[in-house]
Amino acid sequence: MNLFRRVCIPLLRQVPKIATPRVVALSLLTSHLILFPKKVNASTVPNPEGSNNGFNKYEKFSDQIYEQIHETHDIVIVVDPDRFVEHFLDELLQVVDQVVKVQRVRSKRPLKVLTLNEPITEKLVRDFEQKYKITIEQDTIMLLKNKYIQRIYNFNANDYFENRILLINYFKKINKLTQKKLNEFEQILSYLPSTETAVLVYADKSSPQYKNVQTRFCIMQQNDNYQKNEKLHWILIDKAVAEKLGVENIQNGQLFFLQKSSKLNNFQSSITINNKKLLITPAGTLGGKSVDNVMEDLTSAYNDVNVFSNRSFGKSFTKYSIVLELDLNKIPKHEETRLVKAFGELKKHLKETNPELLQKTEFVYLNKTPKDNHLGYQVYIRDDQKYGDRLRQHQETDINVMQKLSVFNEFGQAHSYIYRLDEQIQVSKDSLISFFMAVKNGHASEYFQTQEQPKYKKYSLKLVGKTFQKEVMESKKDFAIFQYSKNCHACGEYGQYYENLALESYKQENPTMIFGRMNNDHNKPSCIQDFPYTPVFMVCKKGIQHIPYVYRNQKFTPELLKSFFSVTNAINLIPEDQFQKLQADRALFTQNQ
Repeated sequence: MNLFRRVCIPLLRQVPKIATPRVVALSLLTSHLILFPKKVNASTVPNPEGSNNGFNKYEKFSDQIYEQIHETHDIVIVVDPDRFVEHFLDELLQVVDQVVKVQRVRSKRPLKVLTLNEPITEKLVRDFEQKYKITIEQDTIMLLKNKYIQRIYNFNANDYFENRILLINYFKKINKLTQKKLNEFEQILSYLPSTETAVLVYADKSSPQYKNVQTRFCIMQQNDNYQKNEKLHWILIDKAVAEKLGVENIQNGQLFFLQKSSKLNNFQSSITINNKKLLITPAGTLGGKSVDNVMEDLTSAYNDVNVFSNRSFGKSFTKYSIVLELDLNKIPKHEETRLVKAFGELKKHLKETNPELLQKTEFVYLNKTPKDNHLGYQVYIRDDQKYGDRLRQHQETDINVMQKLSVFNEFGQAHSYIYRLDEQIQVSKDSLISFFMAVKNGHASEYFQTQEQPKYKKYSLKLVGKTFQKEVMESKKDFAIFQYSKNCHACGEYGQYYENLALESYKQENPTMIFGRMNNDHNKPSCIQDFPYTPVFMVCKKGIQHIPYVYRNQKFTPELLKSFFSVTNAINLIPEDQFQKLQADRALFTQNQ
């Protein structure tokens, strides 16, 4: 932690886009108290009254104000703005400004922004937590209160860096399904794509549990795996509407799926709305269960009705994944229908003959161009359990031990734990059953995807497990690392951009960063975090090599990659003597306040 406190981030605006969120969060919330002595008081916070939105200015938090407004307002409490460097606070307030724009459209409730900027003492935090029944963690940025959730919600730095849209989603309006809204709801269902799923929950307004159901449904929408389409989540509060949807004996807190009938469904339609056949399926209840357990119920209900699994509701443990990968631009529609039907028949067969195996099997549909294939589609099975065991094994052992444990085959090649159905075999219910049983019983051969040799030249230093400690951990310079896999298509695509950066560094007379590459299939150094995926781009900073900065972004461009390396290379560490002096100055400054 002391090393974190010595990290100075001069280009903080760019770092959240590209560095490890937890690393940035910790360094942000521990370093600026020392590195930036300028105090940011509530009076210096920009006043939003002058903004285009014209919402209320920030006020100092007090119990009296909170009691007056918490029933009628949505609330954002900025926790101790004195902790934040000025430009980060400005950026944070811009996000709040976006929340206000969305909230003003989705809800008539006004938004109030308060600042909890008293000197944050241990007693103040303890009293606040006890009174409002919340835990203020070290990296808490804001506390939130919307109309649905009856308690204050913790919003921390990790949430901010990983998923900023979560803050906006928190104030998302929940659609209430009544007789008056039924026409709008029917129109939405008429245009519902076959791949989308509407989710309903019944909440009896006369029940004392109504607010609890509403709260839990809102919390469920904050789940990262939950679908974010606001038009597809409804609270059903009218039994007459339930009857029109063909639902009888409805219970408070009961969940339902609504989907368009298609070849992707195993069951037939149960209702017809606007001449569209729809399938409505009970999916458990919200009552008496954690959000994680509710997600498991949703996943189980969805997978029972549909041929292919839906990852949007969370993923429980699987042993096998059976995958249909096809290019819809290369095969006719009737061929896709035939393939999906065969998968559906396999699933029904497993349900009747081996339900325990079915519970551990995930059916996956991928619309992408298969490699090493001329049919336009391919079928393969992945042994997820053995693959996971291999990764855990690699975390704890070196290359020599792995070879003794037979993690590699007799040719020194890493196991793929992927089994592909021969192209010469016609896909049908019987062929899929035979293929699945062959994999299960250990009679199928593993498949290794072939790949053309990279056409670009290598300028980075090759790293292996035996040399990693000396080359990287004991380096006197920052070390950029590209972890790749031979069977990874993205690695071959992005590797050339990395090597271009390595070439630029190679041309410098005295480069400040060394570029290296490491095959992730065959090398798992114990001195840094292991990654069960590729590609991975990271920087091991001199002095804190064991805590690398990792490129994390949903988008990839050569410019973003270059920016990642330049920003992390620009981060400087404060010398130990200066760090100790700053600590003393900070203690003296705090004492005089």
